Amino acid sequence: MNPMMIVACIAFLGGIVQGVTGFGAGIVMMMVLPVFFLIPQAAGISTTIGLMLNSLMAYRYRKSINLKKAIIPSTLFLVVSSCSAYFAMYVNQVLIKKIFGAFLIALSIYFIFFSNKEKKPLNLMASLFCIICSGLSDGLFGIGGPLMVLYFLNQTEGTEEYLGTIQTFFLVNSIYMAIFRFVNGIIGAGF
Repeated sequence: MNPMMIVACIAFLGGIVQGVTGFGAGIVMMMVLPVFFLIPQAAGISTTIGLMLNSLMAYRYRKSINLKKAIIPSTLFLVVSSCSAYFAMYVNQVLIKKIFGAFLIALSIYFIFFSNKEKKPLNLMASLFCIICSGLSDGLFGIGGPLMVLYFLNQTEGTEEYLGTIQTFFLVNSIYMAIFRFVNGIIGAGF
């Protein structure tokens, strides 16, 4: 099968997951894209594809967006993800694939054992941990959603405010990171 057809199919599946849960397209796409591309390029492709998903969902929930709750985490997230994306360009790609594998294992352990636990309000340190770790994983691997979901679930009131705010957060960060990766040569017109 043509690699571009595989990318299109995996993007479609990621879109379904994102549409149902509010996040997850990056996780789905990054399970396949590193087979065809280096990790930094796969992360850039995943982020760029996710722009349309984020745009549509942010538009759908536009009346429920709470920008005040997205500005500060977005600023910190952008600084951390930019630094980690820049770092990822210069790391040995064999090493980054091993780190990515360990990250996916840790992510699956989180989803299996901890994601269904009762959510408690996050204190400042836990909030910073979520934002910084998400920024790191987004910059390195294009997967910044899981801990930001935890953060925004604790910061928003109701499902629609959560979806509107987190999709706007993802949209702003995805636009910035796509431009950052393009300007720094991580991705280009032909990937």
